[in-house]
Amino acid sequence: MNSIKGLVAYFVKYPILANILIALTIIGGVVSFLNTKMSFFPTAKDRVINITVAYPGASPEEMEEGVTTKIEESLKSTAGIDELTSTSSENVASISILTLDNYDIDEIYTEVKNAVDGISSFPAGAEKPIIFKQRQRSTAQWLGLTGDVSLKTLKEYAEQIEDDLMATGFISQINVSGFPALEISIEVSEETLRRYNLTFDQVVSAVRLNNRDISAGSIKGSKEEILIRSKAKQTDADDIADIIVRSNTDGTKLRLRDIATIKEQFADEPSKGLLNGREAVFLEVRKLETEDLTQISEAVSEYVTKFNDEHDAVELTTTWDFNNMLNQRLDLLTSNGIVGLVLVLISLGLFLSLRLSFWVAWGIPSSFLGMFILGSFVGLTVNMISLFGMILVIGILVDDGIVIAENIYTHFEKSKNPIQAAVRGTLEVVPAVFTSVLTTIVAFLPLLLLTGGFEFLKDMAYVVIFSLAFSLLEAFFILPAHLASKKVLSVKKEDTRSYKIRKVLNGFIDYMRINLYGKTLSFAMQHRLVSMSVLVGFLVVIVGLLRGGQIKATFFPQIPFNSFNINISFKPGEREQKVEAYLERFNDAVWKVNDELKQEFEVDNDIVTYTFTNVGFSGDGESGSHAGNVNVMYDELDPYGINQFDLINKIRKEIGPVPEAEKFSIGGGNRWGKPVSVMLLGKNYEELGEAKEFLKKELANIPDLKEIQDNVPIGRREMLFDLRPEAYFLGLTHNDITNQLRQGFFGEEAQRFMKGDDELRVWVRYPKSDRQSISQVEDIKVKTSSGQEFPLNQVADYRIERGVSGIKHFNSSRAVTVEADLQDPFAEVPPILEKIQNTIIPQLQAQFPTVSVDYGGQSKESARAGKEIGMFFGGAFLLIFFILMITFRSFYQALLITLMIPLGWFGAMFGHGIESWISNRELPVSLLSVWGMVALSGVIINDAVVFLSKFNSLVKDEGYTVYEAAYEAGLSRFRAIMLTSLTTVLGLYPLIKETSFQAQFLIPMAISVAYGVLIGTFIILVFFPVLILFFNDVRRAFKWLWTGQKPSREEVERVLMDEERLEEYRESA
Repeated sequence: MNSIKGLVAYFVKYPILANILIALTIIGGVVSFLNTKMSFFPTAKDRVINITVAYPGASPEEMEEGVTTKIEESLKSTAGIDELTSTSSENVASISILTLDNYDIDEIYTEVKNAVDGISSFPAGAEKPIIFKQRQRSTAQWLGLTGDVSLKTLKEYAEQIEDDLMATGFISQINVSGFPALEISIEVSEETLRRYNLTFDQVVSAVRLNNRDISAGSIKGSKEEILIRSKAKQTDADDIADIIVRSNTDGTKLRLRDIATIKEQFADEPSKGLLNGREAVFLEVRKLETEDLTQISEAVSEYVTKFNDEHDAVELTTTWDFNNMLNQRLDLLTSNGIVGLVLVLISLGLFLSLRLSFWVAWGIPSSFLGMFILGSFVGLTVNMISLFGMILVIGILVDDGIVIAENIYTHFEKSKNPIQAAVRGTLEVVPAVFTSVLTTIVAFLPLLLLTGGFEFLKDMAYVVIFSLAFSLLEAFFILPAHLASKKVLSVKKEDTRSYKIRKVLNGFIDYMRINLYGKTLSFAMQHRLVSMSVLVGFLVVIVGLLRGGQIKATFFPQIPFNSFNINISFKPGEREQKVEAYLERFNDAVWKVNDELKQEFEVDNDIVTYTFTNVGFSGDGESGSHAGNVNVMYDELDPYGINQFDLINKIRKEIGPVPEAEKFSIGGGNRWGKPVSVMLLGKNYEELGEAKEFLKKELANIPDLKEIQDNVPIGRREMLFDLRPEAYFLGLTHNDITNQLRQGFFGEEAQRFMKGDDELRVWVRYPKSDRQSISQVEDIKVKTSSGQEFPLNQVADYRIERGVSGIKHFNSSRAVTVEADLQDPFAEVPPILEKIQNTIIPQLQAQFPTVSVDYGGQSKESARAGKEIGMFFGGAFLLIFFILMITFRSFYQALLITLMIPLGWFGAMFGHGIESWISNRELPVSLLSVWGMVALSGVIINDAVVFLSKFNSLVKDEGYTVYEAAYEAGLSRFRAIMLTSLTTVLGLYPLIKETSFQAQFLIPMAISVAYGVLIGTFIILVFFPVLILFFNDVRRAFKWLWTGQKPSREEVERVLMDEERLEEYRESA
């Protein structure tokens, strides 16, 4: 303590030191800020490793048995794997590995690669596994390229755009989509093969062996070395057509063009994109953590303008720019922050002198500059979460400065000596201020350890912790040095205007402090049982409001983004023409609703900005020719008095029911998944299917749910062949027959090569017109090894059945996930999940005993969050408790202070109800609110620490009785506690009243902190003294029962008992 006293006195004596610190902070902070990257959202840690294995022509069952299961078995002994999920589909298997947060992903990647590379029993046709770490990237812009040109021309333009943007130096990640892969198709009919007595093997061999470059060594002469090479590879379809298939005995040559049609084309895959109904190619510009969003956005915007000026045939459109959204949120948070700062300054000016309030307020920019200096060492970026951290901490930052400044001001009013007031006023509250700031920092530490969907809160924690740590330096040394100046603290002459204004303000504050608050406190202390009953009654009312649904609670609030999807899928096997027709109808419905809304609100601008139509995949995980979706992007809806759900309902009504679809849904995504997501695990796929249908049927009986879907659609129809006895007699095998069918209908890959930026595969197959009906399969002639030909129906029988579309695994078990959405997007999720877990799931497990159940979506994230809250905040709570015990050297006083934390939480819950009623918005208590309460825990302790420190000082140093000290501590700390609470609440309240969708993510946390502090302050000022006396009464009662003598209040007060013990120690020493 003496060293602190010496430093404070030294800074007060030589204020130039404080000015040097200010200069260093400004220089370092500005430089660090200018070098801080900007991003829309914090980038999560890399934790995912992906494995993909292609096996052209294989069924899902073949992929599962031959590839997926073998990879999963090889990874069982690999440490550091949290979750292992896989999908076995036609032609490809995809395995995703989620690693544990405390393991090095590079080490796990090495082990995974070694394990997979060690598998030697993959099927002969399977390609080499591709293993890669999924780097965390965020989207910067979406660009759409349209024009009255062919798709191939659009692709060529898009590739040139990609090269140009990559050459800017700011962009390293671009994804181009909207078209299938290019290929070269060599199409030869069955009739032609028979006419020329050829087989597919011979055609494939001719291409494979003749269209290649070969190095054959070199001639090493005495003077020169000459390479021997054959350069015969051609990449153009016309050149490949000149390959000689066979030389005849008469000297003529049979070329490939004589027997086949050779063309370069897009693969026959359902992949098509439309922008506002026009065929388009899309470019997604992505950014890495080390890249700056603003630089990328400026480079792209400049290029788009230049490109459109130079090209008339095509148009490049920026359909979405995350930098614009970031700037909107920056403007939102900055404006709210400025309003909050102004309110903070006004409240400081009202309670303290204006000059003094200026130096207290300097702690805000000073701490932010210091935060940027420290943040540069951990890669902190300017994003919406770190900005919210700044708004959150604005009011908290001045708390320590307020306590110190108010105490200095109080000492100055007594002594009229600014230097003496600065030193004594600071030292008197150093322990309390240090403890309060330290406990706040500890309360935010758990946010640094979060994983999963809440990992993004780490940036907010960094901002708060670094800012608070730097604010201590400013409050202990810089603030006293400047408050010691006579220009800041001076005795004003009575005839000046400022004196008269200050006298009126002080009179008003004294009236509030003594007449209003003092009388209320006196009544509460005199009627302690009534006061305690009121406090308990408040808690009971909050619990009743929660249980009764007046204050709603859910896991995750519905936070609409500015886009949503219209998803549709039919039975697998349906052609893409049908899907495209429906998507066109949906697209027209969207624009019709847009026109109706423009008329309704009498505006000229479109409310719907863009529609993206995708054929070949839907937003709910379906892929194939039977699936598609329309992504609808819209402008800010708040000016029109509607929200996303209103817009969706209008579009849903316009589209009408689509009963012919297997799946149909309209809605936006949720960062934490579906409200209801149940995963069924087991080995028996048939039983899993029956359990899935049982669960879907039971969920359909819950009126609160809609769009009940599973992730395993029925497969396409399959022709399953069985060999007849004649086939075996002719020496034919399953492989002989299916290989000949595969070559004709799927094709055989002759080779692959690079052409520009594209990898082209060369396929040999039947023409498209020869593989369109079952009768064409029946007409196939199967060739034996001796060259004989037999009709397929003579050597094999077939039947047609539905197959499996895709096989899902979770941690090596077959898995089926059933998900559902809410009819009312603002309904409470926990009661629904409770009903499912307690009623439906026991019935399912009784009927299907081999099926186990796990939960995903919001349930999984809430369970993870609950576990982390218990573990991390439980540890932080204990640490806070130990810090308080060390500071006050008392278990019961530490317990007294920590009791304020749950009381503040109840205030936060009540705040959600108040705001819901005031603003007529659904603002349920959610896990976002809970993390706000975690942050509140440190803030609410500040006022209690300041109050109790003053109480102890009055009892120990100034000889007050316990009762008098409790009353006087309230009056003495009224101004400081009111100021600290007002600055926190006023700093956050502009954000709470924000209605734009950019703020919805942050409002639950802001409500928790603001209302928790507001109601917590009232409890501390009125009921904390009552609790002090109540605890004192309890201690007196225990001692009375133990000794038989009734002690006075002072005899059981811990601070006096410690002082007495210390005196005995001094005497004995």
